[in-house]
Amino acid sequence: MSHENTPMDPANLPIPRSISKRLRHYRRDLSWRARLRRQGVAKQPVGQADPNCPDFAVAAIAISRKYCDWCLSMIDTLRRAGEYQGPVYVVTNRPKMFADEPNVFPIKVPYSRVRLISKSCKPLLFEWLTQRYVAYIDADIVVTSPIAGWYARARERLTEVESPLLAYLASNPVPKSFHGGLLFAEREAALPFFARWLAMLRSGRYLSDQVALKRIATATTPAYYDDEAFVYLYKLVEPGEAAYDTVPPTFVHVTDRMIKDHPADDLRAYMTDTLGVVRLPEHFGS
Repeated sequence: MSHENTPMDPANLPIPRSISKRLRHYRRDLSWRARLRRQGVAKQPVGQADPNCPDFAVAAIAISRKYCDWCLSMIDTLRRAGEYQGPVYVVTNRPKMFADEPNVFPIKVPYSRVRLISKSCKPLLFEWLTQRYVAYIDADIVVTSPIAGWYARARERLTEVESPLLAYLASNPVPKSFHGGLLFAEREAALPFFARWLAMLRSGRYLSDQVALKRIATATTPAYYDDEAFVYLYKLVEPGEAAYDTVPPTFVHVTDRMIKDHPADDLRAYMTDTLGVVRLPEHFGS
């Protein structure tokens, strides 16, 4: 199912943050960027490509031990259920947690407790990689089935639209927004758009990366995927939401809200019994 991409009047978006809050964020972001420059970001190895997904890489962000833990589980589902053996790049402040993972390459960045600074690594990571096609996958997503067919459909979708970037439909911050947790891009062609997104994130104008993404969206970019391979976990498990009677979609987004608000044992049981997760995260709750 495809959706029309309609640019949003900024007046209909959440109210921008105050000038004082934007300046505070700008100073924090400048400090983080200075630490990143001093540390440097090494040229990333190409890794071993998956023959079923040529010229392709998966990327994720895992800042803090909790999200490193969830990212390791995401990668495990990507390998097992997703049957993807190609390179995975993880932007993280804890590279040692990924040291034993084959064909996984941590990209070390300084720690920041400011969520928006971590989110700014999304557009940055597309600059740091070299593969033609890159998918960004949130650390708290579960992969439930092989992704090779999804990868082929995403590439085909790019030939049908005037956008180098695909995103799934989201209702936040407003209807017909773009979900920032699962992105697929023809990397080099998408870099100018990512530069605009990065500038909006760094401005501190909005707290949410999805608000910033909707704010800079054009009539063509991003474009929506034309499938239903992505779903929020709450749509599978919460009363009143539409349940899937067959196999869950390929990508199930657990979300921080579910991790914090639902009993850990219930989540563990559902992830194991229904989603087929083998390596469960240790970190549940806030």
